[in-house]
Amino acid sequence: MLNTLNRNALMFTLYALILLTLTRIGILWYFGAEQHPAASELLTLFFMGFRFDIKLIATLLLLVLYLPSLLLLPFQPRRFLHVERVLLLLLLMVLSLFSFIELGYYLFFGNGIDLLIFGLIEDGTSAVISSIFGDWRLMVLTLAALLFMLVLSTVFMRQYTTKYTTDTPKPLWKTYGSVLGIILLLAVLARGSFDTFPLSRKVINTNDNAFLNTLILNPVWHFYYALRDRNENDFTLTGTKILKTANVADVTELLQRAGYGTTRPLQATTPSNSYLQQHPPHVIFVLLEGWSTHPTLEHGPRNNILGAFAKHAQEDYFYPSFFSNAYGTNPTIENLLLNSPIKGISQSRATKISFALSSVRPFKTRGYHSLFLSGGSSSWRNHNQFWPRQGFDEYIGRSGIEKYFDVTCDNPWGVYDEYLFSYLKERLMQRMNTDEPSFTFVLTTNNHAPIRLPHDFKAPPFDLKALGFDADDTLHHDMLRGYHYQINAFGKFLDWLKASPLKDQVIVVATGDHILKGYHNYTASKMQYLKYAVPAYFYVPEAYDRLRHVSKEIVGSHEDLFPTLYELALSETRYYNFGTPVMYKEPLKSFGWNEQHRYLFNNGVVTPDMQLHPFETPQRKYLQVNSIMPSPFQRERIERNRYEIALKTYLLVKEYEDKR
Repeated sequence: MLNTLNRNALMFTLYALILLTLTRIGILWYFGAEQHPAASELLTLFFMGFRFDIKLIATLLLLVLYLPSLLLLPFQPRRFLHVERVLLLLLLMVLSLFSFIELGYYLFFGNGIDLLIFGLIEDGTSAVISSIFGDWRLMVLTLAALLFMLVLSTVFMRQYTTKYTTDTPKPLWKTYGSVLGIILLLAVLARGSFDTFPLSRKVINTNDNAFLNTLILNPVWHFYYALRDRNENDFTLTGTKILKTANVADVTELLQRAGYGTTRPLQATTPSNSYLQQHPPHVIFVLLEGWSTHPTLEHGPRNNILGAFAKHAQEDYFYPSFFSNAYGTNPTIENLLLNSPIKGISQSRATKISFALSSVRPFKTRGYHSLFLSGGSSSWRNHNQFWPRQGFDEYIGRSGIEKYFDVTCDNPWGVYDEYLFSYLKERLMQRMNTDEPSFTFVLTTNNHAPIRLPHDFKAPPFDLKALGFDADDTLHHDMLRGYHYQINAFGKFLDWLKASPLKDQVIVVATGDHILKGYHNYTASKMQYLKYAVPAYFYVPEAYDRLRHVSKEIVGSHEDLFPTLYELALSETRYYNFGTPVMYKEPLKSFGWNEQHRYLFNNGVVTPDMQLHPFETPQRKYLQVNSIMPSPFQRERIERNRYEIALKTYLLVKEYEDKR
């Protein structure tokens, strides 16, 4: 009887190992074509991957097969084998599902499963389903997954056995002894290491290639660590635990390690400015869906990608070398508007807390009326309940805009951007007759798959071959249509603004929430800049302008944008001193970062393995494959950034503890 159980366990192990190894090979072959790994790197990849696969399989066999067998196998052998047959098949189906999700994740995001998977679940079922059916690659992958799981289940069930002999059974103590011996062996394999610490993701940085290092983990481990990171980023944390994790004695030491002190206070104050006091500007922050640097760099006579916005990028302040701090829309909003490294805060147990770290607070202290204007549903991620508590006087979403213009838009993610910007014009004109300045945060949605645009919209022709795609590539053609439609609508709004009576009274900043995902294979080392790069754009009337001396080649990230707005628009106003206002950036010391542990400097990008990949050319598009050690300044700046993130988390959690 035990022999039958062991045979089935070995069969499951073989199937699982083949599945996980094929997944690893498939990702390496399809997405790592430009990696050109050395033989030693491949050997390390598959050896370490095998260790993690065995760790996973041993854990599953322990929990599902052998520990339950201690209770059931001696007494209900036939029933036990039938139950285990179903459970092992379900485990194989789950492993298959994770493998195909991982493939889709690499296809769309360029990396393994991470925290964004929870965002996909929370974005809304109908919209996510529309995105899947709107991308033929995801459709093919979904159908392939269903077919593969059908074939695998058929083959597995034919080979699985529930036969057992009816000969004289072994003494019970021998059966238990054998099972306990196997459990001990599996426990060692599940630990994965004979060292002090068990096998974990801390040891996956085995070479200088971040893509290969990440591929060591199989899809289930990627999901496990995403789940653990999510739980650790929730308000189940305590201030004490954050300090302990940061390895500091108290908050004073945390502040010091994050670079705060007498010369750099945690709360900065903008200079006194009598003109700002008498003539406060209206301020607009536009967050554009998927507005990444990569397609922007390819704008030209053969590909009119930027449309009406192109001339404004030339006339005003346009900085292409910024990083989005987060890699999803909602995480980006929370980073921008709340300085929050904690994910899903608008749907967490802290949803009713009004946080001092809100980026809207400095405007409110100067008497600004604040509006969150979203092209999407106002109930998305509980936004219409959460953000008014953070200082917004109003939250207007899709239904409000459609009702105002008496229209219905068939885009599943939101109202057409042209109506969004038309509504923004209406609100600005209403403000022209009041003495109350306004701050408006605008969120666009149309450049999100599936691309569904107004029926009368005609995009310019695109030379796809000049961009490196097939001439009949409908997927990238649709991507460029959505990209052009959105940025062109924004450009037309700027056309209107500069011709309106408000042209000298409004400051505008715009950036992308993240890159245009799926536009390119971003797994190669040379793409680790374009994988996270988004533009930052400022329109600043002359009376408020303090950016004339700033180089267009300056680098930064999202956390620099609100401090820049405070310095441009507000007089003698305190704000949390995160990031660096653009006008105070020094070109050689400018810095940007991303939660994926990529750090942007003027000469290149530092990857999670702490290797600096310099830019190939001064034009900043691709990185060199060969890496060098970061400078002492760069290593110090990265270290300080890690403590800054811990400090933000501590301040949010501590305020939650005090107010709950």
